[in-house]
Amino acid sequence: WPSNYSNPTKPSNCNGTKFDDRKVYPHMRSKLKISWPDVESGNDTNFWEREWNKHGTCSERTLNQFQYFERSYEMWRSHNITEILKNASIVPHPTQTWTYSDIVSPIKAATKRTPLLRCKYDKNTQLLHEVVLCYEYHVLKQIDCNRTAGCENPQAISFQ
Repeated sequence: WPSNYSNPTKPSNCNGTKFDDRKVYPHMRSKLKISWPDVESGNDTNFWEREWNKHGTCSERTLNQFQYFERSYEMWRSHNITEILKNASIVPHPTQTWTYSDIVSPIKAATKRTPLLRCKYDKNTQLLHEVVLCYEYHVLKQIDCNRTAGCENPQAISFQ
């Protein structure tokens, strides 16, 4: 989503066209179910609605709702993070952990840019929750992510 580097939490919740489920056409819906599923609740449509209303509306001068989701799918296809990690022997495992650097290094080697990792806690385990790839404003060119890491403990990240 578009970001303001002086305040990476902005822009969000911009005035714009609200999410229209009818504009996520069946062909795009099937693509998004693979590339951008709701891994927490499983309600993909509600998740896409939240993402569009919070972030997509801020890019509406450049991308309408259909273009926003189409571009997100194209970005996912351009770098298959699951495959990149798998090739580095980083695969879901119930007990093994990796360092922040273990995870970032193969992604950086494959994309030629520095990603950002975000983690969440489940009980006492820090889980890899999101890999962020950053793009310039018009979403045409990938750039290094220059934000602070989103994982409290860079020495023990679980991927389950």
